Amino acid sequence: MDIKSRVVNYYKNNQFIQNYLKGIDSNTNEILLEYNGNSKRVSIDVLEAIKSESDLINYINGVSVQSQPVSAPSVPVVNAEIVPEPKEQIMLTESEDLSRETLNDIKILTELKNKEGLNNLIKKIGVNPSTGLLDINEAISKVTRNTMDEVEKAIRSNYEFDTNLVNYDVDGKYVGTPFIGSSSEDEKIMKAFNNVRVYLDASKMYSEQANYNDAQVSAFMKKFVDKVKEELHGSVSVPVNGQAPVVTEVNNKPLEEPAETSASAGFADIFVLTVIVLVYAAIIVNLVIKLK
Repeated sequence: MDIKSRVVNYYKNNQFIQNYLKGIDSNTNEILLEYNGNSKRVSIDVLEAIKSESDLINYINGVSVQSQPVSAPSVPVVNAEIVPEPKEQIMLTESEDLSRETLNDIKILTELKNKEGLNNLIKKIGVNPSTGLLDINEAISKVTRNTMDEVEKAIRSNYEFDTNLVNYDVDGKYVGTPFIGSSSEDEKIMKAFNNVRVYLDASKMYSEQANYNDAQVSAFMKKFVDKVKEELHGSVSVPVNGQAPVVTEVNNKPLEEPAETSASAGFADIFVLTVIVLVYAAIIVNLVIKLK
């Protein structure tokens, strides 16, 4: 069984790994783990020997985890003096909802090329209303809109934009705890686009629906940045926390004009049209290549 298949099996049987698994090094086949700022590279053999979340945390923090023979008695493999008290272990994990699916799951399943797993997650937010079938472009559109909302909230409230993908649901909505940071507005917007990029990367598994090249991703990113800035500093600001909208600039245009009063809905429509154009452009290019 290859490395990715073994990681998928471990992932299915040990749900706690989702909060610590950050990726796989394609050059060394090492699994990348992270906890509280500590990073660790581990072979699949060592990972499979880790049977509990507390053992995983210990390993990332520098305490070795050794596999035991099946017939061996259950004896701690580390000095009892450096093993955290059970109460402390509970405190580390009791607030974690290990059943919650996150953007990090989308990222990991994409890296593992586990399309079945991706299907199960993406169909929860990306279904074509006309056909009832999974639609990656529908998912990208929703995640883009939600990510724009989240970064705009962070900027208006002077919060940092959290880059931990575990703190975002699969639809891009933030479920973490806001915190103050020092990033500039532009930095926050670029961090936010990385959340959208998770789905753009996942779309490569659905090449029959979408196939974004580097130039298209760059164009997408520019449109994302421009639209966020327009909604933040344009004619009408989006209400935050139920407060009244703030009019900053009207550009001598009536506020009832659709292009000015429906920025969010307008973007969603424009985005879908953009996706359709990109998809059909790719199809036409492929046809021309085949005809040649």
